[in-house]
Order: sequence, then structure tokens, then C-alpha cells
Amino acid sequence: MHDEFKSKQSIFFSVLLVVRNEEKYISRLIETLLKQEFPIENYELIIIDGCSSDNTLGIVEDYRKKYPDFIRVYNNNKKTLPAGWNIGIKQSKGQYVLRLDGHTEVPNDFLLNNWETIKKQPEATCVGGIIISKGHGFQGSINEYVYSHPFGVGSSKFRTLNEDWEGFVETVPYGAYKKEIFDEIGCFNEDLKRNEDIEFHRRVYNYGGQFFLSTKIRSTYYVRDSLKGLINKSLGDGTWSMIANQVTPGSLSVYKKAPLYTFLSGVALFIGAFLHSVFFWLFMLALLSYTLLNSIVSIKFARKKGIQFFLPCFIAFFCMHFFRGLGSFLAYFKMEYWIYKKQLLFKKTN
Repeated sequence: MHDEFKSKQSIFFSVLLVVRNEEKYISRLIETLLKQEFPIENYELIIIDGCSSDNTLGIVEDYRKKYPDFIRVYNNNKKTLPAGWNIGIKQSKGQYVLRLDGHTEVPNDFLLNNWETIKKQPEATCVGGIIISKGHGFQGSINEYVYSHPFGVGSSKFRTLNEDWEGFVETVPYGAYKKEIFDEIGCFNEDLKRNEDIEFHRRVYNYGGQFFLSTKIRSTYYVRDSLKGLINKSLGDGTWSMIANQVTPGSLSVYKKAPLYTFLSGVALFIGAFLHSVFFWLFMLALLSYTLLNSIVSIKFARKKGIQFFLPCFIAFFCMHFFRGLGSFLAYFKMEYWIYKKQLLFKKTN
């Protein structure tokens, strides 16, 4: 493999890191990227800092001085992820652009496995792998479980697969994209503060692009270590996924809208329970069913970790579901949602 790339003397991967206040994780990630089982002359590391207020930029600058031919650093004054990705994409020299998160850790064979997957599926627009969720401390371990269980994240293969598998899917995390796709359909939408990837992936799909997932490609994502962090993420993801769906219809599948439908149904039954006994019993049935399902998956975790984990685990699942649904509902009260809806209606009528 090394000789094959050495003869070409070209950059194959442009690895992008968009970071902000990641001083706890950034050194570990950069170190693993420096020790990849892949010729270092055939990939580059581009770090885009979103005006960090901690020591992230200082740590990054130390590495840049040590490896000036390998690491390039840019500022992201907008501070948002899509703006940062777009800066990195425009500055990249590789045949493939690979996105990574500052909260991520990758094994030494990460780039090698991406490259081997690309060789097997050269027609794929983007290849990616699975995420292994990790958390620190009591609540962090609970959040780790919640973000890797189907009851929490649904049928997302990249979060729930526990066995070897390869195949075409609707989306992948931390994907390696063919560079030319950005020239053909544009970059990430900078008006979206979150969930810019699901909107971009829908555009790729509409263009005829394909996503290929291989469980040989693995990365570790460090989840929020507090219940508040889980709630804030669920709220934001719910809101901005709905807005992203207005930007490019189909970005959010019917299945992914389940938190919204569940939230609206629950509110309607709750209100109806005060008006008629039928709605009261339907509400009680729904509440009992949810409590039973949540209890089953929470007990499973408590058996491994201890009975003291049961109630916090139950609460974490509930918070993820409730606040994701609430966030989806609150999207209707966001100016951005109606701006894009108006633009969409204008396109349809013209």
C-alpha cells in the first residue's frame, strides 16, 4: 500500500477537525491521527477552531509547530459546525474529505480501513463506519447506554450494530466524501446550527450519490457526561432536524419524526383526558406501555451496573424522547423554519 501511494505523491485524505473548547479531548485525537497505519505523506490534517475560550487553540498550535507540513489551522469566526466544515473543505487538497468531531477518538487503522473500503466500493460517494459511545462517570455511563440502545436511537445501524456488516445505507457518521461531490451539489448549509449533515446527505441522495457502511471502520464518541447535556442535545437535535427537513424535504424520514408524533399524541391525549373518559384511558394505556418498555431496557442496564442505575437510566431515556419531541415541536416557533417553508412553497408554485 505504501509503495502504491508513494509513487503518486498525492494527498488522498483531507481529515477535517472542527473544534471549539475541546482541550480535554483534542490532544488524544491528534496523537491517534499522527500514528495511523497509513502513509503520513498521503493525508493531511486541517483543524478549524471556532474561537475557543479554553486552551484548545494553544494545544493545536503546539502540534502545528511540530508538524507544519502535516497540520494546517484556520479560524472559524462564525463558530458553527457547517461554517467550519466549509472552511476545511475549501482548503482541502485530498481526493476524499473526511470529517471528525473533537469529541471523537479513532483507532490506528481508521484511515487504512476507510481506504480499503473505498477500494472495494469506489462508486460510493461516501464511506463510513460505526460509532462506539463512551461516557465518563455515573451519568456518563448511563448516557453511553442510552446512545447505543435501539430504544434510545432507533434503527441507526452506525450506533447499534454489534456484529460484522457491510452495505449501502442512508447515512454514515464521520464520512469520507469524494471531494468532487462538494463541487457538484455545494457544501454544508451554514444557516443550520445543527444537523447540517442530514440535510447535506439528502442532497447527495437526490443527486444519485450512495453511502456505504463497514463495521471495520470504527470510532469512539464521548457522550455528554450529564443529564443536562443530554437534554440540551436532544432539544437542539429535535429543533434543527425539523428545520433541515424544510431546507431539503426528505432529510428527515417518517421514522425519524417519531419523537414529534409521539409528543403531539401524548399532549393531545393528556388534554383529552380532562374532557372525556375514553381519552383518559387511552392516555393511561399509552403511559403504561411506555413505562413498561422503558423499565425493561433500564432493568437490563441495572442488572449489569447495579440497582442504583435503574431510575437514572429510566429518566435519561425519558428525557431523550421527551425533549427530542419537544424540540421538534418548538421548531414550529423558530423563524428559520417558516423562512425555509416559505421558500419551499415558492419553489413549488414556480
